[in-house]
Amino acid sequence: MEVKSLKIFFSKKQKDKILKDVSDILDSGQLAAGEYVEKFEKEWSKINNCNYGCAVSSGGSALDVIFRALDLEDKEVILPTNTFIATYNSIHFAGAKPVLADVSRNNMCLDLENIKKNFNSNTGAVCLVHIGGVITDEIHEIKKFCDDNKIYLIEDAAHGHGSSFDGKHPGQFGIAAAYSFFSTKTFTSGEGGMVLTNDKLLDENCRRLRDYGKKSQWESVHTVLSSNYRMSNMTASVGLSHISEINEFLKKRRAIAKIYDENLSQKFERLKVNNLSGWYKYTVYLPKEVDRSEFKEKSKQKGVGLPGGVYDLPLHLQPVLKHLNLDGKLSIAEDVCSRHICLPIYPNLDDKEVEFAYKTLNDLIDSYE
Repeated sequence: MEVKSLKIFFSKKQKDKILKDVSDILDSGQLAAGEYVEKFEKEWSKINNCNYGCAVSSGGSALDVIFRALDLEDKEVILPTNTFIATYNSIHFAGAKPVLADVSRNNMCLDLENIKKNFNSNTGAVCLVHIGGVITDEIHEIKKFCDDNKIYLIEDAAHGHGSSFDGKHPGQFGIAAAYSFFSTKTFTSGEGGMVLTNDKLLDENCRRLRDYGKKSQWESVHTVLSSNYRMSNMTASVGLSHISEINEFLKKRRAIAKIYDENLSQKFERLKVNNLSGWYKYTVYLPKEVDRSEFKEKSKQKGVGLPGGVYDLPLHLQPVLKHLNLDGKLSIAEDVCSRHICLPIYPNLDDKEVEFAYKTLNDLIDSYE
């Protein structure tokens, strides 16, 4: 048996709907932003209990328009070092200064302690990343800290599909949340992203920024300098169909996570997941004496592919950011990034494959004794 690290899955019903929608779009000639983009925005906003959704071309684009719309130029923005570089880039490109912070060993998320360590009078925002679908159990305290200090809380929800904490979804905690619908995500449109917010003015500014700073889609009146971050109707039709079975897909992911919880060896150190996760990733730490590269290669040879991590190399150790001279200073992130692995978890993973996966991994970790 072979268990792949990831298999993108669309049900027959979803595929049939996409084909029908694409045919309708081609017949209409409206391939660019239009009816399907609007439907996708409304549906994703409704699912996450947010008033406004602004569909864009990628998760990075969603972050770009948020940071630009909030006018954070010359301000500092605190973010975790274990995130995708798009988070850092979006802050930098908006004219703000990204401040990389260490994270909690409990869940790999930015915590309040490290926010406070990096906060100063020039801090304009905190960007919280819901790593692997985990919303930190400090979310309310972090929100209060930001409110008390009159700074923005921004949510990078690229991994946050289907996750919630105390009944709230990403987009309901901060001023805005940036979602990604890249092909590997829990729900996908191939490429694409979306800004969710309950702030009407912010939504209007994001819409302006996504389309060359235009007053409206069909008016060539430019009120601010910007670029093209639009989503097409073709892309939106895929995303709209994929989220149509959100409850079924999340139910399956949570069932797989429960099997891992109950059967995976205790030699794998679990993260403390106290929220209702959408389980974009199921993450554990390897014992310190186990070489991760070797472990992943042996797992692959035995038939179990392990998906990419969150993240294997933190930003401050990336070659492009070596000039920050932060080596060794964000020690928890360096440790958990170097020791964690993510297990296969996707809706079309059947029970026999899950069993094969955890038994293979348990036997492999036992071989290190």
